[in-house]
Formats: sequence, structure tokens, C-alpha cells
Amino acid sequence: MTNNQTQTYLIGAILFSLIGGILLLIMDFGGWYAYNYYAGVRSWGFIGFYELPSGLIFLIPAIFLFYCTWISLKSIQNSKKNLNKKSIRMGFFLSLAVFFLALIGGIIFILTLENVSDWWFDGAFYGGLLGGLFTSIFLYLTLKNIG
Repeated sequence: MTNNQTQTYLIGAILFSLIGGILLLIMDFGGWYAYNYYAGVRSWGFIGFYELPSGLIFLIPAIFLFYCTWISLKSIQNSKKNLNKKSIRMGFFLSLAVFFLALIGGIIFILTLENVSDWWFDGAFYGGLLGGLFTSIFLYLTLKNIG
């Protein structure tokens, strides 16, 4: 395959990993709202990076995605030379890990909600899920392209 296709895949990996990592750090993962009509009690909350100390968990997948961004940038810069398959493969597995961490985190978030009127996923969930998924797809296509 052509070097142009490889660069296109790497640019896709850069975009999705960078946006996903930023969303993990600046947006909430999800939230909930509960209203008890008879008691007149309302409660709501959010889970995200700024909910310390548990919010620091979001730092790990964000670092993984930023590492994928760095790998992709370095691969584009060194596109005239042979690309480092080992680092691209590492980025592929890290981005898959981010995808599964977001998926498992979303399932745990849903299962732990009890007696709530409404709940939702927010930007950090979608940043981790879609950023991890599409980054892994683009890095897989890059690996397949360089043989």
C-alpha cells in the first residue's frame, strides 16, 4: 500500500486520540438526577476528572490516548524511514484498553445507580469509548498497511 494511505490512517489516529484524551480530562463521564416526590428531595451528581480523588482514574486512559497521539505524530514525522511496528502495536493495544475501560466503566456506572429518575453519559464517556475505538481502528489499519 502507499505511504499516503498510512499517513491518512495516522492522521485519523491523531485526531481521535487527541480529542478523546481531551474529552476525558475536561468533561464529565456521566451524571444522574433523582427526585422523590413524596419526600420532596432532589439530588443530582456527576462523575468526572474533577471529582477527586476518584477522578484521577480518568487520567490513565487519557495518558494512553495522548501516548497514541505522540506515536502517530512521530510516525508521520519519520514516514520516510521504516515505521516502528512495535510502538504502533503498543498504541493499538493501549487504545483498545481505553475502549474497554470506557465500556466497563459505563456498565459499572449504570449498575451502581439506584433509585434515580434520570441518568446520562457525558463527553468523557464518549471520548473514551469512541476515541479508543477509532484510534485502535486507525492504528490497526496502519499496522496492516505497513505489513
